[in-house]
This record gives sequence, structure tokens and C-alpha cells, in this order.
Amino acid sequence: MLKSVDALRDQVTGPLGKRFGAEVRVLTTELHRLEVRGLAFSPGRVMRYVLDAETSRLRTTVLLRLTRSTRQPAA
Repeated sequence: MLKSVDALRDQVTGPLGKRFGAEVRVLTTELHRLEVRGLAFSPGRVMRYVLDAETSRLRTTVLLRLTRSTRQPAA
């Protein structure tokens, strides 16, 4: 089952958009047998995703989360 990168990207963008909003961007896309894996960026976080092609189940793991600094400057 060989697909083009654009077709895989379109297959992943829909479920990611539903979960994280319209601002999510797919950075990488890889096909591993029956799974589509890669990295995505949503404002404030970078995440890894795995989409099962048979069940269309999406799993995500946040790798990096950006937060505002809570430190107060010294003197």
C-alpha cells in the first residue's frame, strides 16, 4: 500500500485538526506498514502522532510544550 506524501498528509490533517484546531501543522509524515507516523506543530506544542490506517485511531504524545515564564527578575 504505497501512497503519496500529499495523500498521507491529507489523511492525517483531518483528525489532527479536529483534536487540536485549525492551526495545527503537519511537519513530517512517514508510512510504517499500517500506521502513519510523524510530527505536528500546534501553537505552543510539538507532538508526535500515530494514525492507525485500519481503524483511523489517532494517538498523540506531546514532546515539547512552551509556557510563559513565571520567574521574577532579580532586583
